[in-house]
Amino acid sequence: MIHLAKILCPTDYSSTSDNAVRYAIEFARKVGAHVRFLHILTPGNVPVKSEVANEEPINSQDEDDVIPESFSRVLMAEKKKGLDADIRVLKGEAHKVIAEQAGSWGADLIIMGSHGRSGLMRLMMGSVAEEVFRASDIPVLLVKQNAADKVIPE
Repeated sequence: MIHLAKILCPTDYSSTSDNAVRYAIEFARKVGAHVRFLHILTPGNVPVKSEVANEEPINSQDEDDVIPESFSRVLMAEKKKGLDADIRVLKGEAHKVIAEQAGSWGADLIIMGSHGRSGLMRLMMGSVAEEVFRASDIPVLLVKQNAADKVIPE
């Protein structure tokens, strides 16, 4: 029997990532799992500052990092509805941090978005999802751009 108690959902706050977040929220709700959202700061991605002056980062390891207000609002609303979730902001190479966090936290499943790039774009941009799939011993569920449209919230 498969037991899913901990789901890791990396997010870069892109629309593709937002689809995976929606999918992870509903998946976690259906199986009664805790979902941990993970944002990785790399030299190339600077977080968007929040417009709310008194908003504090949630579990951020760097005081200058904040979670976008829109994501924070969604997370708080879902937690009020009973979602068991938290968020971590870490630094490093995305695929390595995701695989390490999944292993050290004891995740049963990784749910993440996939841009679905191919050809030259894939060669130039790489694929974090593919690297996570290769680096992790934990099952990885990839949510393609339009897959979240199939999510039917309760």
